[in-house]
Amino acid sequence: MPVTIHRASVAEVAPLTLYRLLWLRVSVFVVEQEAAYPEIDGRDIEPGAELMWAEDASGDVLATLRILREERNKRIGRVATAASARGRGLAADLMRAAVDVLDREAPGIPILLDAQAHLADWYGRFGFVVAGDPFAEDGIPHVPMRRTRLVTERLVLREWTRSTEDRAFLFELYRRPDVRRYIGDGRTMADADEVDALLERWSARADGVLGIRAVTTVDGARVGVILLKPIPWSTGAGHGRPEEIEIGWHFHPDAHGHGFASESAAAVLALAHATGIPRVLAVTHPDNVASQAVAVRIGMRPAGETGDYYDTTCALFISEAAA
Repeated sequence: MPVTIHRASVAEVAPLTLYRLLWLRVSVFVVEQEAAYPEIDGRDIEPGAELMWAEDASGDVLATLRILREERNKRIGRVATAASARGRGLAADLMRAAVDVLDREAPGIPILLDAQAHLADWYGRFGFVVAGDPFAEDGIPHVPMRRTRLVTERLVLREWTRSTEDRAFLFELYRRPDVRRYIGDGRTMADADEVDALLERWSARADGVLGIRAVTTVDGARVGVILLKPIPWSTGAGHGRPEEIEIGWHFHPDAHGHGFASESAAAVLALAHATGIPRVLAVTHPDNVASQAVAVRIGMRPAGETGDYYDTTCALFISEAAA
């Protein structure tokens, strides 16, 4: 029997379909999982909220999920499949459809969900990564997860994972003197175990907009790192001054000469301004003319040299959102 996928606000769903959809959610989350909680929580009728569901030709709702549009992110939840319809990939079809909708309407905006812990790997298939500490909800272990994915003409910008491939690329990148010479004290990475500590620091800084992203080609080849994060003040420089946000980029030498840094940085800079960050800085070593050229190409304004950041002298570039 053919199955079709639908998406609509509560007000647009036919009464019988809405009844079947909510009955499915209660059957799974309250009855099957023995969790006595208010499944009808009021969020289905929030502005921008939508329901998605898969139904067969007879009108039976076989699987469902909910989309919420929050101020700085989107959220997917209430993912449920009828017991009689499991094993057919219907929830995966809904997840792919929901992610596609949200990616197209708001590129780069984070999508959040709270996953039951045993399903974290399943959600990982759709680009979600664990983004916080485990917690229990109604006695069921959960983990917060987040998906940030920004696609340009040739590149995909995503969160780093602790996969063997991601870790190997980062070690190869940061053990190279030609990459590290203009970063911090120039010290190269000597031990692959340092990657885990690096990823831990990066994860703590990320909120879905701010963060350190992997840059890959559309076929998945890793080429570099793009940063959007608070910039540290030099000693004594930041007292009484607001936090500043910086953009930065580190690319493998094999990826140089293709415009990847400019393409990815332009996308992240646009995302920053679109999400309400009015001013973004870039700082480079005074001798790093290649990075300075990238800053200019993406529309940042040269602002001379400064000693306000990183306890050193940097070339400064500024981008301010249009009024």
